[in-house]
Amino acid sequence: MPQGIFITGTGTDVGKSYTSAFFLSFLKGTKAKLLYYKPIQCGSPSDIAFIKKKTKHKYTASSYNLKTPSSPHFALAKERVKFEKNTIKKFLTQAKKQYDFIVMEGAGGVRVPITNGFDMADLAKLSGFPVLLVAYPGLGTINHTLLSIDYLKSKKIKILGFIFSWAEGADFGSEMVLDSARTIERISGIRFCGAVPKLS
Repeated sequence: MPQGIFITGTGTDVGKSYTSAFFLSFLKGTKAKLLYYKPIQCGSPSDIAFIKKKTKHKYTASSYNLKTPSSPHFALAKERVKFEKNTIKKFLTQAKKQYDFIVMEGAGGVRVPITNGFDMADLAKLSGFPVLLVAYPGLGTINHTLLSIDYLKSKKIKILGFIFSWAEGADFGSEMVLDSARTIERISGIRFCGAVPKLS
């Protein structure tokens, strides 16, 4: 059993924070000490604020809080903040001693750059946690999800599976959505882990 999970997506606004909130709510029943970690936060309102509001979860952390609502590489450059991989590594080393399980959420999609030669997939690999890939259930998801899976595989990152997040107007029981899930699973060999419901 890994000590954490890295939640990433096929793009921006696909439901990573909804998925993180779902996992935290689900895992609360285990009595484990849980941490929600958003290493790079760009823009406001923050995903941490969303998590606290939706789950009432108090153990949260972020290493880079940037005001610019953009890709991390742009926000870091604009705000003249130097990104250090060791900052993340040191934090995780300490956090793994303090918490039973860490829900770690990336920013944007798997290919979003952080610095030259280092992107969100590299951050997932640095964490040492397996990845859960969040995808939007609508049109285009087959292409976006397969490309994301191929990229993660090229980095030799363990993929737990892919999941469809709740989306306005999405019918998880529709023939097209179910076929998309089966098609991605068949072509990629990565299992479909279901759909995250809308959080009240």
